Amino acid sequence: MRSATPLRGTVLAIATPLGWVAGFSFFLNLIYLAAPLYMMQVYDRVMHSRSVPTLLFLTLAVTLCYLVYAILDAVRGRVLAGVSDVVEDRLGRALLRCLTTTGPTRSEQPQAVHVARDLDIVRQFAGGAGALAFIDLPWAPIYLGAIALLHPILGIYALGAAIVLLGLSVASERAARGPMMEAGRVAARAYQFGESIARNADCARTMGLGVTLTERWRQLRGDMLSAQNRASHRAVLLGATGKCARLFFQSSILGVGAWLAIQNEVSAGAIFAGSLLLGRTLAPVEQLIGAWRPTLAAREALGRIRKLTANAPADGRQVSLPTPKGDVELENVTWSPPGVLRPAVRAANARIQAGAILTIVGPSAAGKSTLARLMVGALRPDHGVVRLDGADLATWDVAQIGDAMGYLPQEVALFPGTIRDNIARFGDASDEAVVAAAKAAHAHEMIVRLPMGYRTMLDDGGAALSGGQKQRIALARALLGTPAVVVLDEPNANLDTEGEAALTQSVLDLKERKCTVVMITHRAGLVRISDYVATMSEGQLVGVQRASEFMAQLAPTAVAGGRA
Repeated sequence: MRSATPLRGTVLAIATPLGWVAGFSFFLNLIYLAAPLYMMQVYDRVMHSRSVPTLLFLTLAVTLCYLVYAILDAVRGRVLAGVSDVVEDRLGRALLRCLTTTGPTRSEQPQAVHVARDLDIVRQFAGGAGALAFIDLPWAPIYLGAIALLHPILGIYALGAAIVLLGLSVASERAARGPMMEAGRVAARAYQFGESIARNADCARTMGLGVTLTERWRQLRGDMLSAQNRASHRAVLLGATGKCARLFFQSSILGVGAWLAIQNEVSAGAIFAGSLLLGRTLAPVEQLIGAWRPTLAAREALGRIRKLTANAPADGRQVSLPTPKGDVELENVTWSPPGVLRPAVRAANARIQAGAILTIVGPSAAGKSTLARLMVGALRPDHGVVRLDGADLATWDVAQIGDAMGYLPQEVALFPGTIRDNIARFGDASDEAVVAAAKAAHAHEMIVRLPMGYRTMLDDGGAALSGGQKQRIALARALLGTPAVVVLDEPNANLDTEGEAALTQSVLDLKERKCTVVMITHRAGLVRISDYVATMSEGQLVGVQRASEFMAQLAPTAVAGGRA
């Protein structure tokens, strides 16, 4: 049986409360029939009998109906708010799990950046007027039938009015679809560009890029607003046309009813009852016209969410395997960026025994960082397998992999929160474990010298820290617990002499406790403490040899310069 995706699981979770909403809508629409019935009784019975008690009784009855209507409508609103909460809880957690486990492809990155915005769009639609418009729409034929019971001509007239408004709804959707999709694409580029400017403000200020970046941002924003305005103008025009048509039909049916009354084919009460029923018939159709824009936006957001979650099961839990020793094996591993024919990593084969230290060297753009991401499961191979202790990395439970592997990426990523939160990976690690990880990274002394120590807030990913400080904190995060495998991508790129000495000692400590270490570096210092050195060129592992042999082959000038 096919496993449910997170999106499908969320739909199943909200099916029951939406069923309750539909049930409440059933009774609400039945109660609405009290208005035309009251109108007919007043005009056809009370006006002829002039009976005040009958009028009071009918008024009391319709008042009670409206009180029940108000209660049911309030309860329906609460249930819809619950639907919104379910979407936020289930789909929100699933989206974050997808982004932090399988990870989006490069083509999905622009969509992933705005995943929170897409979640809000879907949540607001599912728990708002957009969903109600579709839930109430099936009642339109029932009201049409009620109008036809008054007189067939009134029913035919009402049917024609509904068809006209429905045609306007379809025209509105078709007219706004293209501009809305274009506006969404341009908006994603504009938001991404603006966030990039905010992240790299220092660089922009230093290099005098303010004017050119501002002009580019204004151009993107202008394109976005232009597309949104085109969609908005078309939707507003058709919406106004639809509202005008509804008011015309609701008023003109009074004239049709009056003509039938003159012919003695309907009563006077039926004239007003037909107008009320027609208004209720056309209301869902008019709501659809007004809901086209949020419907289109929700559909676009849902498409992006579906793409991000397509390959992720609703329950990401796998069978727990024995605690890994640290054997890593690459079997014909190949990976290509989406839309790129040339693989970034091509047919990589290697085996790293538990406790060994492997350093990967090679020129820039050789595929070293990509290979590191494949080793830790941040990317999944297009072909081949990455194994940990003989098991495909994809079959390991994500939480277990998090405990068994430490990873220091080339671009250090710290998250808003305290230093302690970051080292603890925002989990429930004890203070002892956090301090032990910091000491293993030889970062404890550096942290306690900060004004707030481990409670230092990193509001903007550690913007107030130096590159070396951030790198050492990220190393401590990678060493939390007792990982069996640690992958370090350019771990000494931002370190000074003291920091590199601390890093060297950390790697030696890992070696002493039989932890498998994979390092990517351009400096010879880390190569000297390695067991093996692998060379990469143009995406291929072209050779693996002992570190002593590799160092012996280096030119004296290269060794003296500290480069490998």
